[in-house]
Amino acid sequence: MYARITAFFMSGTGNSYKVAKWFSESMEGLHTGLHQIREQQTTVTTGDNDLLVFSYPTHGFTAPWLMIKYIFRLPAGNGVHAVLLPTRAGTRILGLSLPGMEGTAGYLIAGLLWLRGYKVRGVAAIDMPSNWTALHWGLSDKNVKVIVDRGEQKVKRLAQTIALGRSFYNGFIPLVLGVLLAGVSFGYLIIGQMLLAKLFFASDKCNGCSLCKQICPKQSIQMLGNKPYWTYSCDSCMACMNFCPQRAIQVSPFTLFLYNYIGTIPVYFWISGNLGWSFIGQLPGSIWFLIQYVYILSSVALMYRLLHHVLRIKPLAALLSALSHTKYFRRYKSPGVSLGNIHRTD
Repeated sequence: MYARITAFFMSGTGNSYKVAKWFSESMEGLHTGLHQIREQQTTVTTGDNDLLVFSYPTHGFTAPWLMIKYIFRLPAGNGVHAVLLPTRAGTRILGLSLPGMEGTAGYLIAGLLWLRGYKVRGVAAIDMPSNWTALHWGLSDKNVKVIVDRGEQKVKRLAQTIALGRSFYNGFIPLVLGVLLAGVSFGYLIIGQMLLAKLFFASDKCNGCSLCKQICPKQSIQMLGNKPYWTYSCDSCMACMNFCPQRAIQVSPFTLFLYNYIGTIPVYFWISGNLGWSFIGQLPGSIWFLIQYVYILSSVALMYRLLHHVLRIKPLAALLSALSHTKYFRRYKSPGVSLGNIHRTD
């Protein structure tokens, strides 16, 4: 039925890579190709008889910006078939498996592919271990194995469905919930993910090796003063934090509280109260939203730059690290996956 499987994965710690690999390998007898989704333009030639497979994480109950933009880089579909396998953060607590929630992650990309002329043969979310080390404490090896094994079996069943000439469209309840949470997803995409980027910092253990910069799929990390500096383009893929050989990358609640205090200052009342500009009350709400939006991003960026310079003083970096919850969290890398697997130059 198909001449070749061309799989695309967006992956920071290997979850989506493994899903794409499992599916491709399950389609026996077909030539397969695995391609990393990253910021740099990647030229991939596809044929009319190819099956395209996309695996990517769920961020904010929807698809990440990088994935959304990547769809528009693809050539026109002309009826080429595609399968979507978004991953979502599964977890286990006291032996109880809890699924993630992909929201609109699958069907948003399905809709975009349809608009580009592709025919979507399958949409299904795959539970994989949570890798959001900025918030999640990290799972034990035993719990990771349970989730990964179940994910692998599900992917193989889905691949068999396609091999038999059938289609699958799962996840309508999460889709409905995702539509209801569309405001949360929109807020995450336009500001949430950018503010999350400014929570990362390098502790006193950082030796300036720049591995984090090299493996970032969005090229969102700069090295300033021999220390990593996260820009607003970060997608929180967690590659930097989980692959850092020194475990030097942390997140601190202190910075979150600081940004929250600064960012929630109502610019409208400050301008009207301190400058006495009476005409500002006549401006439409959309203008004030834009003003507040620009203020939040500008003030947080300035504070982050100052914090970056302050943390070059090792005792202060050590203190902030000691106050960081992530210092005590496990790091996660998908079992059996190396940097060479997911950080590609092809």
